[in-house]
Amino acid sequence: MTRNIRILDIAQKAGVSIGTVDRVLHQRGEVSEETRDKILKIIREFDYRPNILASSLASKKTITFASLTPWATDQDSFWRKPQEGIEKAVAKLQPYGIRLDAFHFKMEDAESFTREANKLLESKPDGILLSPWGKRESLQFTQILDQQSIPYVFIDSNLTDANPISFVAQESVQSGFLAAKLIDYGIVPKSNILMIHITRDLQNANHLLQRESGFLNYFETVSHKSHRIIKMEVSSDDIRRTKNLNTSIARVNSIDAVFVTNSKVHLVAGLFDTYEIRPKIIGYDLIPKNIELLVHGKIDFLLNQNPEKQGFIAVNLLFDQIVRKETVNKTNYTAIDIITKENIEYYVSI
Repeated sequence: MTRNIRILDIAQKAGVSIGTVDRVLHQRGEVSEETRDKILKIIREFDYRPNILASSLASKKTITFASLTPWATDQDSFWRKPQEGIEKAVAKLQPYGIRLDAFHFKMEDAESFTREANKLLESKPDGILLSPWGKRESLQFTQILDQQSIPYVFIDSNLTDANPISFVAQESVQSGFLAAKLIDYGIVPKSNILMIHITRDLQNANHLLQRESGFLNYFETVSHKSHRIIKMEVSSDDIRRTKNLNTSIARVNSIDAVFVTNSKVHLVAGLFDTYEIRPKIIGYDLIPKNIELLVHGKIDFLLNQNPEKQGFIAVNLLFDQIVRKETVNKTNYTAIDIITKENIEYYVSI
């Protein structure tokens, strides 16, 4: 009976009409407190859950989710993976009347975020999946969402000044701390460590700053090897990046380890091909170019964020909140996977 209990069964057990049970379930209409408490007790006792599929088919109502994520420029783009996870989840939920409107912005163009956000609002979605890549623009947008009471879920990172119903991300500070620990194992005291942010506007990239914080915290509180940490921030322009990196590297007698704070570690690893001693290199994400360099020993570790899983989970959180009317966990951290050339073959995504 626990699995197959119906509204009729609840009504009979409570000694009330089906309509009264329906009013309690959907929190509408007048029901006495005593009756409501009796019905809710029976619902909890039998772990009743409404047949969402049957209700959706009966109502023929379409629920529209919208996603706003960075544009994936090619197969090697990190942002292809979260979008794939989002699309997989939406496909599974289509029988429930769920559809998706996908919007994309250019990470190097803050104005494109605002333009796409305005287009998204015109589509009047029931819920939104949002990557808060640029802190300033994201907070301006989420203030509008709060005013319009549109629920939203963050993916890839979180903003503490916003009010999402939930967020799905890797714990950025902890992942930076772990990166430092992995690097520290493989180098001698007083080594030169190059930490590189590849971004146009670091102060607007909250999760990169958090990774830096965790990375530096490890060397301040745990390691006592007196390493020299050289911090660099370079743009995503290929020509400028190569010029700046080669110039900076030439100024240092040797680079013993490199930490790239995002998925563009493949752009850095190749710069050391002509050096006699290759440094330890660690970065993020299982995109094809990173995997290739990992397999060939030019990258030592990749920290995987499970981006596809993040997108998949985020859609289901919106579904549970909006359709199932369930309260979802606000904090959803994904695992910090340490990937090497020895275990990459066995790694399985969702």
